[in-house]
Amino acid sequence: MKTAYLDYNIFTAIEDGELSIENILSNIDRSIIAFPFSAGHIQEVDNIKGKTEREKKDFIEKRLDTIRQISNRLYLYQELATNEVHWLKEDPEQVLETITQVPFGKTAMKMFTNLFTAQQKDEFRKNLGIDPKLINNYSPLQVVGQLNTKLTCWGTHDNFIEMIEKAISYHPNGKSFGLNNRIAAAMELLDMLGYWKDRETKNSNYARLWDSNHTFFASQCDFFVSNDKKTRYKARVIYDIYKINTIVISSEGNE
Repeated sequence: MKTAYLDYNIFTAIEDGELSIENILSNIDRSIIAFPFSAGHIQEVDNIKGKTEREKKDFIEKRLDTIRQISNRLYLYQELATNEVHWLKEDPEQVLETITQVPFGKTAMKMFTNLFTAQQKDEFRKNLGIDPKLINNYSPLQVVGQLNTKLTCWGTHDNFIEMIEKAISYHPNGKSFGLNNRIAAAMELLDMLGYWKDRETKNSNYARLWDSNHTFFASQCDFFVSNDKKTRYKARVIYDIYKINTIVISSEGNE
């Protein structure tokens, strides 16, 4: 059985009538039989805005129903104690209720993703001699080699993976970190190094956290379907690093 994990932008495109599951099956693979959702999707639903509370509630209910219909309530759930991912049957609304019961979580994540300013990231790239416009021309297979050369010449003698593992080793709970944390770190480091980096906004760091979340859960499926080119390129690099066979593709079947 083949499965496809849809990026959040795919769910919104389907809801807006710009895309359909039939399009995806036709453009990618007709043997796909399941489109699971994750807490990452629901976290993004929780960020929906509205001019009024009533409007916001209506938008959220509509988006939850979209996810419900497409996923058929197939839910990818990560058990934090073991880092294991389970395939469950769960309603998106129930997942949202669970998430909103922990209100401090969103604030903590926003703080975590804003540890470095845009100026600090720019200085970091300049010190390494990295030009984002040039490094974006490398294929996912080439980019890590190029970044490793820059990093090891910088004086740390650590390559891309070693930097991530060293940072994890310094964390008090580092020993319990699984693939999800490593993917989040790799996504952040790729952006900091300028590889298909996101345009800096007040929400860009927070949004990238969900990109890494989707990249992690998509690793459990045969396909990761995203219409965000920057996310696709970063995901391909990360999958290559961690030997993950998930195919990253757009809804039109493009790399």
